[in-house]
Amino acid sequence: MKKITVGVMGLAFHSSNLGCAALSYSFMCMLDEIAEQYGLQFDVRIIFQSDDKTPLKMSFRYIDYSFVRLGLKNKAHKQQTNAAIRECAVVFDFTMGDSFTDIYGMERFIKRTIFKQMVLRQKTPLVLGSQTYGPYRHWLSRLWAADVIRKSSEVFARDEQSLALAAKLGKRKPKLTTDVAFFLPYERQEQEAQKTHIGMNVSGLLWNGGYTRSNQFGLTVDYRTYIRTLLEQYQQDDSCVVHLIPHVVYQNELDAPDTDWHISTELAKQYPKVRMAPFFETPMQAKSYIAGMDVFVGARMHATIAAYSAGVPTIPFSYSRKFEGLFDSLSYPYVVSGTREETQAAIQKTQDYISGREQLLAAITGYQGTLDEKKKQMLGDYAGVLPDVQAQQHE
Repeated sequence: MKKITVGVMGLAFHSSNLGCAALSYSFMCMLDEIAEQYGLQFDVRIIFQSDDKTPLKMSFRYIDYSFVRLGLKNKAHKQQTNAAIRECAVVFDFTMGDSFTDIYGMERFIKRTIFKQMVLRQKTPLVLGSQTYGPYRHWLSRLWAADVIRKSSEVFARDEQSLALAAKLGKRKPKLTTDVAFFLPYERQEQEAQKTHIGMNVSGLLWNGGYTRSNQFGLTVDYRTYIRTLLEQYQQDDSCVVHLIPHVVYQNELDAPDTDWHISTELAKQYPKVRMAPFFETPMQAKSYIAGMDVFVGARMHATIAAYSAGVPTIPFSYSRKFEGLFDSLSYPYVVSGTREETQAAIQKTQDYISGREQLLAAITGYQGTLDEKKKQMLGDYAGVLPDVQAQQHE
């Protein structure tokens, strides 16, 4: 069995942001399927910033993996990182799915893009995995992103808006896919059948006004009022059970602006009829719990992806065009815009979608065949960037 060394970057298996972890585990599962299909074995180098080398919480049939610490602090460490990159046949970079942009600040954009530049300088093929491109508000980020997109070996976009922007900036033809986290494995956790179970993911990032704590994303909806109004209404309905389901689960960093955990636990104290979800160690556990809901409202995109792909009527609360971009590509219009709606309109729309959730379910069920085809295409596209698969295809 042929063994291929590949690098993966911009993934975070141990992240308290379960969306980042979902993306990571999903891609490894896809590599496992590619290996089985083409008779390969992968030696995966997980290239990341942390010193944490805790084993992954999932086993793979055709993958061995090791950790490579991104070295920028000193010359010797940087040389070791570059040597590991050169040993890879290809490096896949997902930039956490949505961080190849400057909306989270220039510092994050610069750090993530420097890592891509390191791969390009070693002449190792860089593949930009399925992700969002932009927006790029600053001239520097726009110029630098264009250069990286142009020089990458292959570019995959997870929505039409990103596809168009990447094509324009890079002056090339990217490939349209979808988010790999749709294919994260799970086991449905059933709830009592006589109740309507409403899952609510409250984003600590939006609750706190973003990383800047000053309405960083330009919300037109008063997010706290939106959440409290829905909790107040549905906790009083004896036919419903509201579940608070954090998807960013920092437990110890009380002052972290983006943790969902602390906001949810505080709301659970204030609304005693609301049920607090357990602490999730993996994105697979989170998705299994979400799968037991009858309807799901969330502002963490990968939490809504978990719900949608588990067949749960899903109401995404959008704070970025990444939501509309992704769900438009699924022919799914049931998104509440936090940057265009007024507060009462957003509340009313959410209430209407909860009441009419059968229509949402029909849309998800009707698209399932297309999603299966997208996965099949993605497996072929990702396999196609590997030199050994290319050789097989030309035999």
